[in-house]
Amino acid sequence: MNLLLLGLLLAGTLLMGTHATQAQQPLAQTTTVYLPLVIKPGMPSGVVGPTELNLRAATHLGGSDDDHAAAVVLGADGTVIVAGTLPGYQPPGVVPTTLLDGSDGWLLRFSTDGQLLGATRLGAEVTGLAVDPTGTLVACGDFGLAALSAEAQSLLWHAEVGAGRRCAVGLDGTSAVLVENEVALVAANGTPLGRWSAGRGSSNDLVVDGQREQVIVTGFVQITSNLQIPFIRAYSYTGELRWRSYDFPAGTPNLGTADTRGERLALGQDGMLYVAGSINGGTGASIFVRDPKDTSQSATDRIVVTDRYTNPFNVGSIKMLWIGRFDPADGTLLLGQSLLTRLSNERGNSISAAAMTASSDGTVYLAGQAFASLAQRDDVVINGARIGSYGGGDAYVLVLSPDLRQRQLWVAFSAEDGSRGGAVGLAVDNETVALVANLTRGAFVTHNALQAAPGGGTDAYMAVWAR
Repeated sequence: MNLLLLGLLLAGTLLMGTHATQAQQPLAQTTTVYLPLVIKPGMPSGVVGPTELNLRAATHLGGSDDDHAAAVVLGADGTVIVAGTLPGYQPPGVVPTTLLDGSDGWLLRFSTDGQLLGATRLGAEVTGLAVDPTGTLVACGDFGLAALSAEAQSLLWHAEVGAGRRCAVGLDGTSAVLVENEVALVAANGTPLGRWSAGRGSSNDLVVDGQREQVIVTGFVQITSNLQIPFIRAYSYTGELRWRSYDFPAGTPNLGTADTRGERLALGQDGMLYVAGSINGGTGASIFVRDPKDTSQSATDRIVVTDRYTNPFNVGSIKMLWIGRFDPADGTLLLGQSLLTRLSNERGNSISAAAMTASSDGTVYLAGQAFASLAQRDDVVINGARIGSYGGGDAYVLVLSPDLRQRQLWVAFSAEDGSRGGAVGLAVDNETVALVANLTRGAFVTHNALQAAPGGGTDAYMAVWAR
């Protein structure tokens, strides 16, 4: 065992939660012994340790204009498909297919070692991409919702539902898209199934639970003039509300004082529902410490605290992350965890999640933007080289064990000192992990790159490694 880890294991760290305000207190007002987060056998093969990653491929994508990745999926044949908006982009070595008056919207199809296999222009903007078990691709954007062949070379159907913000597809092939604050549902053959309002508040994401024939939506409600709370709502395929979590009316006791939102959803390969939420302030002052069905009941017995990055003390008004595993049948909370970064003076700092998923064993994957600094950032090594110094916002990936007690990986992708950006998409199958991000300054780590250098402005980025 590494001597540093052994020393931490023997000594531990004792922290008393008596120095913070109510909004900044640790979740439990008892002595907490922090043990090191160690690596277990059977880890993803691209992961050498919690701060070391070996990539199969990584590349910038885009020209001199502002380019933005939106999503990534892994096809049924193992290929990596990147979706985004890349104005004026000319992919090298392939002749693009054009669908739906394609101009600046793109689907780029890669092998896992970074070879560009095909490119498809699709509309003027692509905002989301999903894949069903047969390999059919479902994309959304300014064109509405569309299904494409697995190679993205032909259009299977097109639903003109209005500009789509987020889209998803279920195991049964049913697709859903968020259009403003409405859900539009389309059958696997392209037949419209219905459209309904997602209810009060603002919707941020949705998933399709084909097993139960329901659509689950998350977002937030401005419940009073100075308080936002999240909601998770499940609707039948006919638009009937089946269950709700955290969706309490104003005046309900124990709603907390910190603004909270539901940001991202995922149906894991383990069949569970995963939610990424945000908190402006400490978890202890938020609704996330209460049971999502009954605010009179505490949820702290299901919130996992492992170290100073999951214990939200000394946080002030930062925007931190909360993740939860739920039963999709009724929205019951099974397990949760707070997540924040730390400045060198131990003050908490902000982190957000733009994508999440889970593998069949419940291993959780998160990607987004982290501010100074994620744990052991100075030790992060990718493909044998240390990453560049912090530049004002890191594109990161975080991998957590199924019990949320072990960080298998937490790295940023900066290649140059001062690089800046954020991850926006993530996909996992039995063999591969793929991530997409947007770079706003500097450069990200590349390997077997189609495009080693950024093109200018904001650039899209893709990274692939073995699981």
